[in-house]
Amino acid sequence: MNKGEVSTVQRVILLAGVVALATSLGGCRSDRFENPPREFFPDMDHQPRYVPQADSSFFEDGSSARVPDPNVVAFGRASFDPRLHGDAPWSRSFMVERAGFIAEDDAVYRGRAADDSYIDYIPVPVTLERIRRGQERYNIFCAACHGYEGDGKGMVADYFIAPPVSLHLDLYTDPAQRTSFDGYFYEVIRQGVRNMPGYGYSIDAQDTWNIIMYVRALQEARKGSVDDLPAGTRDILLQSRPPAPVEPETSVEPEAPSAQTNGEVGQ
Repeated sequence: MNKGEVSTVQRVILLAGVVALATSLGGCRSDRFENPPREFFPDMDHQPRYVPQADSSFFEDGSSARVPDPNVVAFGRASFDPRLHGDAPWSRSFMVERAGFIAEDDAVYRGRAADDSYIDYIPVPVTLERIRRGQERYNIFCAACHGYEGDGKGMVADYFIAPPVSLHLDLYTDPAQRTSFDGYFYEVIRQGVRNMPGYGYSIDAQDTWNIIMYVRALQEARKGSVDDLPAGTRDILLQSRPPAPVEPETSVEPEAPSAQTNGEVGQ
């Protein structure tokens, strides 16, 4: 094979590569077209179905629209008017979800006051049920780093170059510090700070406040003592404590009698 033949083969290969590249780029253009896209794996996306008010040869009355059977529970989303159903017990979860979508209250959904400063206190009702919910969420999202007691001694704390902070520091309990405000806690949980990532994608506004309630309960528990508990609870707790270990007694050997004791001196 001479040089001319080699050059011709190279030209053919180069031309084929250019054509293939141009074809692939042409298929990626964003032009609009009326034809449906090609589907190589339909995955049962297009199945036979009835359109509204369509005829049916399967039912005797020829109608595809059927009356639901007795006791059927509707499933799906429908228009919800809070003016008509907002006070109904069954609508509470819908009202909470609706408020979360609207997020009109900056104190609840941003932790900020009208002047854009952090709010001092939790802006939602504090109940035992919500504190327990906060404990559950805290144990899932926070305890791994901050520890179950909020002392920064979680299971993964030893693996960090900068260990997680203790939530019992004055920085987070002293009212004179802006970092102790409940609004600051809310923003940190939702958006993160320094090495801590934000959890706003998985913890909604209400659960964020529930976690803050539980953190405040942990802080208050650290301040108290067993004497602060009710008598019945205190007695049960004291009885459940393991007995203190008893230190073994050490035997002291008597000293040998000295020469003075035996009266040897002066003889």
